[in-house]
Amino acid sequence: MSKNRITYVVDTNILVDYVDIIPSGSNKQPEEPTVDLSEAHMVIPTAVIRELSSFKRERSERGKSARIVLRRIRRMVEGKIHSMDEVYRLQAPITITDGNQIISVLPVHKNFKRCLPFSPSEDDMDGQIILATLTIAFLKNGLPIDGTAEMDDVLSIKPENIVLLTNDNGLAIRARERGLLTSRYGYKYPEPYTGRRDIVVPRELFMDFYNLRKIERERFEELMPSERTLAANEFIVMRLENKEDYPRDLDMANNPYFLHIGRYDYEEDAIVPLKYVGNFPIKLKNAGQAIYAEALMTPNFAAVLCTGPAGSGKTYMATVWGYNACKNGEYIGVTTVPCENQSKLGALPGDLDEKMDPDVQPLKNALRNYILNEEPKFKKELENMRKFGINSKPKRDSECTDERPKRNGNGNGFGDDDTEKTPIKVRLENRVELIWKNWFSSVPIENARGRDFAYEVALYDEFQDQNVAQADTLIKRIGSNGKIILTGDVEQIHAPYLDRSNNGLVYASRQLFDNPMVAQVCFTEDEVIRHPLVRFIAKRQKDRKNGLVKDDDT
Repeated sequence: MSKNRITYVVDTNILVDYVDIIPSGSNKQPEEPTVDLSEAHMVIPTAVIRELSSFKRERSERGKSARIVLRRIRRMVEGKIHSMDEVYRLQAPITITDGNQIISVLPVHKNFKRCLPFSPSEDDMDGQIILATLTIAFLKNGLPIDGTAEMDDVLSIKPENIVLLTNDNGLAIRARERGLLTSRYGYKYPEPYTGRRDIVVPRELFMDFYNLRKIERERFEELMPSERTLAANEFIVMRLENKEDYPRDLDMANNPYFLHIGRYDYEEDAIVPLKYVGNFPIKLKNAGQAIYAEALMTPNFAAVLCTGPAGSGKTYMATVWGYNACKNGEYIGVTTVPCENQSKLGALPGDLDEKMDPDVQPLKNALRNYILNEEPKFKKELENMRKFGINSKPKRDSECTDERPKRNGNGNGFGDDDTEKTPIKVRLENRVELIWKNWFSSVPIENARGRDFAYEVALYDEFQDQNVAQADTLIKRIGSNGKIILTGDVEQIHAPYLDRSNNGLVYASRQLFDNPMVAQVCFTEDEVIRHPLVRFIAKRQKDRKNGLVKDDDT
C-alpha cells in the first residue's frame, strides 16, 4: 500500500447512487465526477458489502443498484489468489483502468477496536465504516491492527491521503470527530437546458425582427458573437438596454402578441415570430406563458417539456389547452398520468376512477379556475357575488352546447340538479365532472408504460419523480398523431434516491435536446402567477440556492 497514493473509502450510499464508480469493463462514467478517482486506491469495507447484500432483494431502485454493484465487485475479485493476511493489510488490490486505479475490499480485524476510545456495535454500519477507515490510517502509520496499539499512538494519528467518500451527513460528522477527512461524491452536471434565452440585443437586431419578422441565423451570430449556438425550437426573449430605443408603436407593457419573442426554426434556419399565442384560450400574462402557449399549440411539436416553480401555470395551461384542442377535434382526449413514485392504488377504496381521483384533482382544479375566469356565465355570477354578496344564478344553464348530451334521470346525472336554487359551487363541480367525463381520463403510471397514446394528448405531471429508466419508457409512449407533455419542478423532488441531476425530467430534457419535434419551456421565479406569496417563496428558494440567503438548516 502506497503512502502517497490517495485512498478513498467508499460508503454504501455512493455505490447505490453512482453504480458506475465500480467499472463494468466497458462502461464509462456518463458525467465528470466531482472527485477524480482515476489514479486512486478505492477501498470498500466489508460492512458496505453486508449492507448492499441486505438491499439486493428489494424491488426498488436501491435493490437494483445493490445487485449491479455486487455483481461487478464479484467479477473483479473472483479468480484472484491471495492470503487472508494480505487482505487485512490491504496488500491484495485489484488493478483496473490501465494500472492507474486500484480497488480493495477490506475486512476489519475483530480485535481492532480494543485500542480505540469508542466501540461501535456490529449492527452500527456507519461505525464499522469508520473502523475500516481508521484501519487504513493504522496501516499507513505502521501501527498494529490487532488491538495491541498503544493509546497514545492511536490518539496522535493524523490520517494523510485518506478520505471517506460519503453523502451521509451523519456519518460525515462522526468520521470528522474521529479525525478523518470526508468528501461528498457526485457528477458535475452542466446547467440544465431551459429552452429559452432572455437576452439584451442590439437595437439593429431588434428592429430587424420587428420589421422583417425574421432573423437569419447568420445575422444573429454576426451581431451576437458571444452567444452559443442556437438549438432547435429555442425561444429568444429579446430586450433592449434602453427603453427609449423601442419602436414608438410598440407598447411593451401591453404586448399581447409578444412581438419581442422569437423561436429558432430549424427548417427555416432563422428566428421566427410566435404564431399561435393570439389564439390561446386564456390571456397570457408573461413571456413564459407565451412560450408555453406557442409550444402547446404548434401542431408539429410531438413533445413539450415544461419546468418551473409551483404556481407558474404548468398544469393549468396544459389542461386548458388540452380541453379546447379536444373540443376543436384535434385530439380524441387527454390522458393524464400522475407520476407518483410509489403506487398506492391498491389501498384505496372504489373503482379505478375513484382511486385515481385524488391524483387528478390538480387538473380538475385547473378546469374549475378556467370556467370561473373565462366562461361569461360563471364569471359574471362570481363578480356579482363578490360585489353584492348574493347568488345571482341565471334562469337556466345553457353553456354545455359544445359538450356531449347531458345525462338525465333520477338526479344522478351531471347537470340534473342545475336549478336556480343550486349553489354556484355545486353547479361548477357538475360542469367540471361533465367536461372530465367527456374529454379526460387518467391511468396509473404502471398501466401507462404499456399504452400507445395515438390521436390523444398524454400529460405526465410531476415527471421529476421518475428515475431514468422509468422516464425512458414513458417518453416512448407517444403514438401516431399524438402529443406528450412533461411537466415538473426539479426543486420539488419527492422520490428517494433522486436529485436535481438524475431525475426523469432532466433525463428527458437531455435526450430530446435540439430536436425539431420537441419544444422545451422553463418558467422563471418572476413568472409565478398563483399568488404573490408563492412568487416570494419561489424567489427566496432561488436566492438560497445561489447563496444570497443564508439558512443554517440547509
